[in-house]
Amino acid sequence: MSIRILIATLLIAIPIGLWGQEYATQLGSDWSRAAEHVEQRRAAWDEVFRSLHVESAVCEAIIFPEQLRFSRWQNSLEQAALHGLYASGGKERADFSIGRFQMKPSFVEQIESAWMKSPLRHKYRLYFDTKQSREQRKRRLERMEEERWQCVYLALFVKLVEERLPELSSMPDDERVSLLATAYNMSFTASLGELQLQQHRKTFHLDLLPSKSTHYYPYSGIAVEWYKQKKD
Repeated sequence: MSIRILIATLLIAIPIGLWGQEYATQLGSDWSRAAEHVEQRRAAWDEVFRSLHVESAVCEAIIFPEQLRFSRWQNSLEQAALHGLYASGGKERADFSIGRFQMKPSFVEQIESAWMKSPLRHKYRLYFDTKQSREQRKRRLERMEEERWQCVYLALFVKLVEERLPELSSMPDDERVSLLATAYNMSFTASLGELQLQQHRKTFHLDLLPSKSTHYYPYSGIAVEWYKQKKD
């Protein structure tokens, strides 16, 4: 048995609850501000999630960590850069995260491409033009700047990952949320084994520029704690 497989097996055997570190307490006012925003937007988000038949609580948990470090002024700068660089030259020229859900053009391109290969597109009658043209990139950016469309992309992400990894459906809720959050933060195309291996890594931080004093957290741990708070 390889070291990677052994580590992944050991991590799987550890209940998610044992990894919790009361992030709400550690993050204090940042957590409170993020929670307040989510509470304010829940009804609007829930409408979109329900229309695409995904669990609102799961979707909310996946993007809750992003609410902690969202910066309006940084978002404005990155949106401007994308309009100038991504629209003209694609993700190779600019690939910044924007919006409350902090989505990158490369991520959205992956979602659109995978969705257009899935039979789910016909069930929901939702189609995308995936041609790499300036006009399509401008339209994609316009969608990404709308919170409602970010909800749509998040819902499609969940449906596509669950379609690709059917094992998730038989897992405990906490484990499923942890793996979906890891996929959202790390890689849309990662295998189940890779997600299980990476889910507890502390790579997420709230600083604009990391330094020696930066505190790192597991993205999935924050997502699971928010999910459990809302479900309990």
